Amino acid sequence: MKSRNDIHCSAAAAIVRWEFEREHLHLMCAVHAAPAASSYDVATVPLWDVGRTAVETFNSQSAALQRHAAIAADLRSAGWTVAAYTV
Repeated sequence: MKSRNDIHCSAAAAIVRWEFEREHLHLMCAVHAAPAASSYDVATVPLWDVGRTAVETFNSQSAALQRHAAIAADLRSAGWTVAAYTV
């Protein structure tokens, strides 16, 4: 796994995308498959400040989905609720 702050998922296919909200703030967490499907990005995007986007790259879809689930659990524990999702 490696982390990076630049996001270049526009060419990637979204596997899952959840939008969370808390007190008028929205945050997106999504898993994208790279075009060659050899890596998977988990992007966490605070929609009020997209410059603070965090992207983690994984070598397997399973690991990326597990990370997405962990982030979602942490967000829900911190008071965020799911506002919208796609699968």
